[in-house]
Amino acid sequence: MNGFVFALFALGYSGGVLFWLAHALKKMFPPMRAALTAFAISVTVHGVTMFFLEPQHVLAALGFWGVPHLILLPALLYSAWRESKGVRS
Repeated sequence: MNGFVFALFALGYSGGVLFWLAHALKKMFPPMRAALTAFAISVTVHGVTMFFLEPQHVLAALGFWGVPHLILLPALLYSAWRESKGVRS
């Protein structure tokens, strides 16, 4: 049960970071570029912070943010694509 809660928190955290950052970047870039820039910024920041971890914690940290980011990337890109085409739900 704790693993499920941890995974759900990781997905929520990654989703919040990626979609919020992409939304903020839409003021400067088109939707697709904002989504890709948000992903690149998040991966860069999280990747740099991994240098400060002890080696035994790197894999756990990558699992906490890397896997959820990759899981959410298609949804982020699809959302940006729909917005760039003007599709409303």
